Parts: sequence; structure tokens; C-alpha cells
Amino acid sequence: MKGGNVNDFLEHATYEEVAVRYHGKKYFFHGLLRNPDTGRFEFTIDLWDDADRYVDTVYQASAPTEEECMRRFLADAVIDGRRFWEIEGEMEWVDW
Repeated sequence: MKGGNVNDFLEHATYEEVAVRYHGKKYFFHGLLRNPDTGRFEFTIDLWDDADRYVDTVYQASAPTEEECMRRFLADAVIDGRRFWEIEGEMEWVDW
């Protein structure tokens, strides 16, 4: 991961909001959140444009536990049909 250590990024992405640039596009990781209506944990990644406007939700996981939700995030295709571990070396961790 450009701009930081991938393990530090995952720690931050789990508990707070972080952003990356990947192939010229900005993605916003919302962090692990508990939905108060369902009691389930959710992890969402949104695409934003260069004017900092929301474009689309590109990934969302939902699970009954924090651990399962993060396992799904790391195992699923999250951006451009690729898993996080396949693309993290091409991502740049940026300030929001």
C-alpha cells in the first residue's frame, strides 16, 4: 500500500473512516459500523468524485459479528471485481 503500512490501514479502516486512490479514483471506507435497526455489523466502500461528491456504493458487507464482517470484506471482491489483498499494493492511502 502506497502512503502507509497495509496493516495500519486495516486497523484504521476497521474502526474509523479512511480513503484511498486506486486507478485515479477516490474510494471512501466507512469503517465497521453496527446497524442499530438490525444489530448486524456493516462495512461499506463508496466511490467519490474529485469534487468530493458521492458517486456510488461499490461494496457492502453485512454479518452478525465484527469478525465475520471483516472476514467477508477481506475475502470478497471489493473494487473492480478484485479482492482487497489483490489490489492493496496499487492503492494509495490518502487524507480525506
